[in-house]
Amino acid sequence: MTDHGRSLRTVLTSVGLVGLVTLGPTSCGNGSASACEKALTTAATSVNGVVRAEFTCKRSFGNPSQKGSVTTSGTTQQAVTAVMEDVLRAFARSAELDDASVVYVDFANEPGTISVVEASVGFNGTPSIGDLRDHYDIRPN
Repeated sequence: MTDHGRSLRTVLTSVGLVGLVTLGPTSCGNGSASACEKALTTAATSVNGVVRAEFTCKRSFGNPSQKGSVTTSGTTQQAVTAVMEDVLRAFARSAELDDASVVYVDFANEPGTISVVEASVGFNGTPSIGDLRDHYDIRPN
């Protein structure tokens, strides 16, 4: 290959990579950790009955990881489950969260005596945001 051909290939490859990087979503999938954490916290704390929500978003070897905890004011299993389901719906409605994101969340009441998991409302494991949208038939605002 000529030097001109190699240079052109290098430029095209660089432009392609820049295009891929700049086209990605700006929150949990490919964006900054702080934008991801803010999007999750905003969605969770918009729900009545949420006392506190904390999230950590990281990238390791290109793979995003979102973990968090949501504390509710619920005093029964049923009340904590209802708040969890409302938070899951809030995640589904958030345009800041992309379909592929999977958020590992611990849901519990304030004293920590009641905790619930997504399986109690029909999910097989931890759902992705896309799974939540499909399950609840919700599209982002």
